[in-house]
Parts: sequence; structure tokens; C-alpha cells
Amino acid sequence: MPDIVVVGAGGHAVSLTETLMATGYQVVAYTGDSAGSTLLGRPILTDVPSSHVEAGGSVAVAIGDNWTRERVWHHLATRIPLTRLPVIVHPSASVSPLAQLGAGTVVLQGAIVGSGARVGIGCLINSGSILEHECVMGDFSSLAPGAVTGGRVRIGPRAAVSIGVIVKHGISIGSDSVVGAASYVHSDVPTGVVSYGAPARTVRERAPGDAYL
Repeated sequence: MPDIVVVGAGGHAVSLTETLMATGYQVVAYTGDSAGSTLLGRPILTDVPSSHVEAGGSVAVAIGDNWTRERVWHHLATRIPLTRLPVIVHPSASVSPLAQLGAGTVVLQGAIVGSGARVGIGCLINSGSILEHECVMGDFSSLAPGAVTGGRVRIGPRAAVSIGVIVKHGISIGSDSVVGAASYVHSDVPTGVVSYGAPARTVRERAPGDAYL
């Protein structure tokens, strides 16, 4: 089984490990702030070992926050080819052969990616979420567990659609925006805002990098 190092050692790393194991990867280490300890019986390191990179090993980014994931990704991309930042899809997920997934995108258990969907680099499609036909996800955007979109929805770069959100077909969600949990989105969401409710309404502006998890 191919070796892989997971960048991140939090909850998302735990979720991603199961998917990596199910797809045949051997997780050899994690990286994170708690270097010197272990996660799931594997060591946590300060950085991806040069020996792993030189040996052609793969790397997965397990960071739930979209802005942070993008920043870490660009740092890694200066030393690791995109071919070694693989698309990772759990065997229980359903991804249409007519969909496109960008490098480093992760599709977890039970998720559905519909026909004609286009997903950018480093996206996260979480457990049980549904991205319907002809939707577009910008780079480093995310769907949380149980989030559902209608067809032809557009989700901007780094935008986060939270747990249990329902997005009506044809809606656009602007870059760097966050839609709060259990919301129903029936009209377009502007760039750089926090929106929630049923129906969802813009509550405040949001700067890129503002915490939301």
C-alpha cells in the first residue's frame, strides 16, 4: 500500500484516516502542533519528512478550516508535485464519472457528487453531503456533513456550507462566505459574509481567515 503523510492532527485528520485506509493508503505519520505525541498510534511530526518527499510519498491535507487549508496547501505545493497531493474518495461515496475533482479534494463516507459537477483544488465534501448535477465548488471550499445542494449551485473559493444546510438549485454562494448550520438558502449569498437561518439571511460581514469552526 502506498505511504502517505497527513498534514493536520485534529478531528478532520481522524475522519480522513479512515477514508485513506479504506482506499488502500498506509498512513505513516501526521504533522501538527502536538509534535512528539501520537494520533491513532502514529507519530505526530513538525513537518513532512524530506525523506518521504524524496521517496515519492504522497501527502494529504487534513485541515477543516478552508482559509488555513489553502495557506498550508500553497506552502506544500512549493516542494511537493500536485500528483502527490491526490484526490481521495471513500469507497462508499458516489462520484459521477462525468464530475471533475481537483487535486487534493477529499470526498468522505456516503457523499454524492453528481453528473457534470466541477470541484476545485483542495475542496472538502464531507460525510453524507450531496453536491448535485452541474454544481461548481471553488478552490478550498467545503460542504459539511449532511449539507445538500440542488443542481447548478455555485460555491465560491473558501466558502463553507455548514452541517445540514440545504441550498436551493441555481443559487450562488460568494467566496469566503459561511452559511450557518441547518440553514435553508433560497437566494444568492454575497461574497465575504456570514449567513444563516431558514430562510438564510446575511447577518454580518466576514473577512478571509475569520474563524468559523
